[in-house]
Amino acid sequence: MGEDEMREKQNKVKILIFICTMMLLLCGCNLFVTDKDKFYMDKNLDYSLSRIDIDKSGKDIVMPAKVGDITVREIYLADPYYSKIDSLDVSKAKELEALTIILFNPKNKSKLKELDFSKNNKLRHIEITQTKALKNIKFNSTCESIYLKEISIKKVELKKLKKLIRFTYREGSLEELDISNNQNLESIKIVDSNVKKLDVSHNPKLKYILIDEGTEIIGPTNAQIEYNKRTE
Repeated sequence: MGEDEMREKQNKVKILIFICTMMLLLCGCNLFVTDKDKFYMDKNLDYSLSRIDIDKSGKDIVMPAKVGDITVREIYLADPYYSKIDSLDVSKAKELEALTIILFNPKNKSKLKELDFSKNNKLRHIEITQTKALKNIKFNSTCESIYLKEISIKKVELKKLKKLIRFTYREGSLEELDISNNQNLESIKIVDSNVKKLDVSHNPKLKYILIDEGTEIIGPTNAQIEYNKRTE
């Protein structure tokens, strides 16, 4: 091969490398981005996963089992990260024990339409607020505490949650609730909802009930009952 041919071949290789590099940059390719680049574990929140780099992760979030060497056991998402997410998959976070997603600024809107915790067998606490786009939640059977506020779900399925101890639903569209299988339930709060009646005849451990005025309580109970004056 002559010197001119060699030089021409080298130039072609350089051009090809340049084109490939530009394509990677223009496409925003994240081939070399790790979970440590996408997610932040906050030591001030007991190493909760609390921040997401949306530019690197995209808006369809798949939570990892670990970030670096730290196992994801808690997730705490608030403004501005929460309101930018289109979907949230936590199925890979098998050691997840607590999840909180909350909006503090009412001007921000969540886009999440569904959440599935059915594969998170160690998840004990769930708190979800100001997610009016949310239409469906699949809970895991081992959950012990649920707090829901300002969501649009009209029916919450709790039949498989036999370990449930505390349930709270505030300021939403809930119309009916069956707690007949939740025999370990100790506290239930349903405030500013559309629930017309609540059957507590199968909840022997129930200690406290907070319910809207006018809601019918069915069945004998030794629980302390307080009535909430509905917000107009």
